[in-house]
Amino acid sequence: MKIETIEIAGLAGALTALRLPFGKEVRSKIENYCETHLDFTDMDVEKTEDTYEVTMKGLLKFTSNTSIAIDKKDLTLMQTLVKRGDEHAKVVRGIMVWAKITAPVYWWCEEETYRMGHERLASESTMHIDCRGLSGSELQEAKSAIPMGKELTKVDAFSYQALRNIVKQRWNHRLPEWHLFVDWVKTLPFAQELILEGLEIKED
Repeated sequence: MKIETIEIAGLAGALTALRLPFGKEVRSKIENYCETHLDFTDMDVEKTEDTYEVTMKGLLKFTSNTSIAIDKKDLTLMQTLVKRGDEHAKVVRGIMVWAKITAPVYWWCEEETYRMGHERLASESTMHIDCRGLSGSELQEAKSAIPMGKELTKVDAFSYQALRNIVKQRWNHRLPEWHLFVDWVKTLPFAQELILEGLEIKED
């Protein structure tokens, strides 16, 4: 099993929303910077009898940086809400992590039971890879022959709240892949404060 963190976002939004129920502004300092520009990487030159035709080739690049100085009181409040339960810690639903995961089919069958705060962006397709060009009974036979141990790579998005629920229910699971998943969750920024806070998890 392999898990690769692609992107983490939403902390600034969660902090901004944190104190709105109290009619107050966020204590933490948030600075955003976004820029889009065309980066010319190559050009084609075609000579005619009297002129040169130049075609520029480029990549559209998007740069986004968010600088956050988290106020200790904001973090403490978020931890308190997380411990009180999902209905109180709504803001952590806005903190999202995207991951590229390679795992066997039998693990995916269990992972897909989590729907709230969990979204599938794409998956390797057995139709387009293992069963390419097949149809009818041949397709059925090929699909039926795919082993549960076959590894598939998928890109999933999880909210921090969804990850907390997964860890709470799976940290001591008999299946080793769940232990690898929990270990990955522990590497995420503020995992201890916003995902694992208050959970009775014993270290291996």
